[in-house]
Amino acid sequence: MTFSEQILYAISKPGKYGEMIKLKKGRSKLYVLVICLVLGIITFAVPVGALIASFGGFEKLFDKQLATLRYEDDQLKLDTKFSMKIEDATILINTDTASGKDETVKRDGMYLTVGSHRAVLLYTLSGKSYEYQSIALNTFLANGFNVSSLKNGIPFIYGYLVLMFVFTCAGFFVKYAICALFLVLCIKKYIEMREIKMSFGQMFMLCFYGESLGILISNCNAALGLLPQFIVSLVSVFISVRMIASAVEKLDGV
Repeated sequence: MTFSEQILYAISKPGKYGEMIKLKKGRSKLYVLVICLVLGIITFAVPVGALIASFGGFEKLFDKQLATLRYEDDQLKLDTKFSMKIEDATILINTDTASGKDETVKRDGMYLTVGSHRAVLLYTLSGKSYEYQSIALNTFLANGFNVSSLKNGIPFIYGYLVLMFVFTCAGFFVKYAICALFLVLCIKKYIEMREIKMSFGQMFMLCFYGESLGILISNCNAALGLLPQFIVSLVSVFISVRMIASAVEKLDGV
């Protein structure tokens, strides 16, 4: 069985799961890794890449919108306001105020506001703001900092994004491994009643294969925002349970 067939059967042919769970452990681990990488690409790499492409890269963004940024006399200065929305979060630079807050933060969402003296991480819910953290700019900025200094940090920005991509993929693994373990607990007794001999690892992969289609649908919708996510998540759970139940019904023994 080729790897492409393994992916195709996982999302479309639960009757093949009995054959697939007998593949070498390396193949199973590779499948889990690829699924997590695909989810990371769909939900993080593609949206972030599209955002960066929309403003032509960080260097162009800094030159065009932050050209007058400078830190002098122990305060940050920018001749115009800067605002960028990244999914549900907004980065706001407004040096007319000490903390960067303005009327924008009254809308619900996450914010990183940067003012003349402080940077604040906060979220707003129902018009009321709650601060996570507030940091004085003089703790990490020195007089003379300007847009050139900012551009020198572009490699670190990309490095941070790569690190975030890795953490995103790892988060998906933890999330869906826990889901697969829960599903194992649900089907374990039934498999034992049918006197089908399966190792715990095989049951885990059976459930992971079964949830593959559901998690791809759910996360594609989350990235595209086509339908209400709660409804899609419920449909995805139903699909996963149906795929696993169908696979178990077709097992004769492993």
